[in-house]
Amino acid sequence: MPIALGAILLVAVTVSVMNHQPDSSHESPATVRSKTSRDPQTPSTPAEVVLRPLPVSRSSATHEWTEGDATLPTVIEKIAHNPDEFVRLVEENDRIKKRQLVYRTKPAWDLVEQARATGEPVRQLTLPGLDGQEVQVEVTSENVDPSGLSGTFGGHVAGHRKSLVTLAFIHGREAFTVVSPDDGVFLQGHPREKGEILVASFDPEKYLTVPGAESIKTLPVIPSPSK
Repeated sequence: MPIALGAILLVAVTVSVMNHQPDSSHESPATVRSKTSRDPQTPSTPAEVVLRPLPVSRSSATHEWTEGDATLPTVIEKIAHNPDEFVRLVEENDRIKKRQLVYRTKPAWDLVEQARATGEPVRQLTLPGLDGQEVQVEVTSENVDPSGLSGTFGGHVAGHRKSLVTLAFIHGREAFTVVSPDDGVFLQGHPREKGEILVASFDPEKYLTVPGAESIKTLPVIPSPSK
């Protein structure tokens, strides 16, 4: 079952990197806005995008993990771009275990640039987990645009060949999925802004009960990089 989930997520991970707004696959935009306007608990969100909206609690050479439980409405109001997104993130809470905003200091395009400078392919990735944890990934496939600014990587968690990892990126925005049944790691990362990723751990059983087996916060699929 987890591998079937991984196959679904392999397709789903390429969502969201062209648009940081959540979709309304279950409800029309009008319905979401109506719910938001009726709910007195729904706060107003900033009129302009606030970059790096949360303070950093810990860091590594490649990531900065922010303070706060990003499933709480008081934190969601700081990271949501608009009331619609606030509602979607709150609704998503039933499908995830935890969510955290992570700032990424070495995005995929930077690794691609370094690899091309040395003439070597990208063989490893370091992705953010939760609370200071990182996932080391062995890359087994790639499809990168000649510009190096967009593309996808596939692979597995180092030391866990039965796992599945996918990452898609375009112009500084990244989305990824980690499915590693052996060590119980199920993660999805969605871009908030360039260099900012909302990382969520999820329960694969709850995921599979979603009609149509949609990914968490599904968004439009990015086009395949041109040859």
